[in-house]
Amino acid sequence: MQDFSNITTYGCIVAGVGPAGMGFLFNALKNGQLPEMARSGLLILDAGGTPAGGRPGAGRLGEYRITANSVGDVFLDCLRDPVLAEFFAPLEGDSRLEAIREKAFSAPSLEKVGALLEAASALVLDYIATLPGAELWYGTSLDALQRVNDSNIITLSHVPEYATRPLRLRTRNLVLNLGGYQSPDYLVENLSRQGLAPSSRARIYSGDELLRMPEGLLRSQLLPRLRRGGRITVIGGSHSAFSMLDVLSTALSNTRVNEITLLHRSPIRLFFENADEALAAGYTYDPERDVCPISGRINRSGGLRYRALAIGQEILATGRLQDCAMDIRLIQTGPGPAQRLLEASEVLADSPIVIQCNGYQPILPRMMDAERRPMALSEVKGGLDSNANGNPRTLEGERLKGLYLFGLGAGLAVNPTLGSETAFDGRIYGVWQFHHHASLHALSTIMERIAEPEKRYTAQTQRQEGTASKDVADGNSITATLTALGDTLREPGLAM
Repeated sequence: MQDFSNITTYGCIVAGVGPAGMGFLFNALKNGQLPEMARSGLLILDAGGTPAGGRPGAGRLGEYRITANSVGDVFLDCLRDPVLAEFFAPLEGDSRLEAIREKAFSAPSLEKVGALLEAASALVLDYIATLPGAELWYGTSLDALQRVNDSNIITLSHVPEYATRPLRLRTRNLVLNLGGYQSPDYLVENLSRQGLAPSSRARIYSGDELLRMPEGLLRSQLLPRLRRGGRITVIGGSHSAFSMLDVLSTALSNTRVNEITLLHRSPIRLFFENADEALAAGYTYDPERDVCPISGRINRSGGLRYRALAIGQEILATGRLQDCAMDIRLIQTGPGPAQRLLEASEVLADSPIVIQCNGYQPILPRMMDAERRPMALSEVKGGLDSNANGNPRTLEGERLKGLYLFGLGAGLAVNPTLGSETAFDGRIYGVWQFHHHASLHALSTIMERIAEPEKRYTAQTQRQEGTASKDVADGNSITATLTALGDTLREPGLAM
């Protein structure tokens, strides 16, 4: 058996403080649980926070050159809880807050959202740094994770100025949200399951990376690959795919590119606040599968919103984007006539550029079990096979208690108490979700696990004194309170 007695132990480690990690800390602050968590030993890790690594709080959100698919008020709602008022008071009059507040009911750029989240997160992290037992380590990456029983043994690396910090730590509660990435192998596998494949000369680009590029750099990346002819094919059918079409049509206008093809497996779904809006737009939907039973919204979880909605409506109606004189060809590769797959195959054969806009996988450290054998996590459509806590499952079926992932690439299943359309079978992401519902169950469980040693001592003492065991508190009040809070939360800001 391995000896971990010489490894520093923390009650909770939060690795990654982008929107998901900060959402967890915001919830702990709102519920008054940060001091207790700090007393147990709270360590916050992030690779940023250095001159070279940027500031924590928004992850890469502020780098995207597109608009959000939620109105500004959704992001303001993340900060307006009365309990947080004193922490965010310094933001009053700040240009980053006012930029969102002035147009609260239109969709802001993600650059503005990212700037606001960075500013708000800095205030909360500065407060956490004052709590006894809390530490913030910036310039630190989590390289490996070993599971021993229900504990997490992590191996770290640090930027040179922090090289004296420990390299191995232990915790029973690891909140792990390091962001997401797009894997070309994942795209190729998905295409293969449909009997499709990119051409041998195709280069697969990550839409995530292209959406962060200035127009000039985007053109210099793509146009040289079209010197011998061929087309650009975008794969995906959600917000990022239509944002990609928007960016490409503008950046590549007045070039040799006059048509882009979009391959999408499922029907393109549009979001509407209610049936009247959908009717006015001439949109046909399934009243059983496409309507959220709680809010009455059409395609609440899976529909295009705001700028992406406008782009989608124009393309569906005309097959082109008039402002850029760009034709957009849509081909659905999901269940339907065989002719669709033949058309898609012909398009891919003629595409030296394929752009992946169909989902993320979580950035994970090297993972291993107690015997140091490699360990992989089970996946479902849109993310990891995790429960309400964000506890993932291994390929062998083991649920990893004490490990919590709910950020980009991992996600959580739809919560029926918050509502969603039946047709949506993916995972839920989004800043509003991260700052509200996504981490509530994880927070409840972590507080219970932190209190367990004290509870065991209390139970033993009472038995020795002849006190009935039924008087021992069961610790469920936290769960009940947070569940009730989650049931009352309003509309999530989905995706980006």
